[in-house]
Amino acid sequence: MTSCVKWIGVIEQGKRTLYVQLMKALYGCVQSALLWYKMFSTTLTNMGFKLNPYDLCMANTTIDGKQCTVLWYVDDNLISHVDLKVVISIIGKIEDKFGKMAVTRGKLHEFLGMKIDFTDGKAVKIDMKEFLKGVINDFWEDLLRNAATPAKRDLFELTIGAECLDETRADIFHRIVAKLLYVCKRARMDITLTVAFLCTRVSNPGEDDWKELKRLLEYLRGTLDDVLKLGIATNVI
Repeated sequence: MTSCVKWIGVIEQGKRTLYVQLMKALYGCVQSALLWYKMFSTTLTNMGFKLNPYDLCMANTTIDGKQCTVLWYVDDNLISHVDLKVVISIIGKIEDKFGKMAVTRGKLHEFLGMKIDFTDGKAVKIDMKEFLKGVINDFWEDLLRNAATPAKRDLFELTIGAECLDETRADIFHRIVAKLLYVCKRARMDITLTVAFLCTRVSNPGEDDWKELKRLLEYLRGTLDDVLKLGIATNVI
């Protein structure tokens, strides 16, 4: 730690105060994340990539007449191009700047909780079964049944004066809903409506909201094997 910071202890208004100066970026700091993003995105733009205005962690360029795409989250990258030689070249340029990376190639990948399967030449499957298992395990109560739908018809009906969750369960509620928001945007669009409603309840969740979350998890428990399949023909979705 001493190699990463400079510090000085002083007495200010009769109180001991410690000032710390970071000598390099530390993982977990907001400033560190911003510095890394600027460095990595600048590296890509200098290579000819253009940032996607709708997702600033995606960059695209055209190489040999075909699109090349780089997705990243911190130091996890997903690089695609029809020509393997182009992918190898991009990896080499990134490694020249940031050092050797662990690389996986082929038609099966794991990226940010998603299992991405390109083995079908006309479609891609996105599976988040293992991620969802972890979400279900985070829930405090045992799930003993499978629900037929993500929510009941009275999802939007609020009970006036309903008891609020205690701080511990409220934190669990917030954390699980945030994870499900991540899932529904990537592989499980069928839970989007329910998750969208639960997102409006995270600031002050009540017992009814807890039951709605439990119902949603019971639905997911029974549909873990459902995957998102996207293809170039309408009959493969």
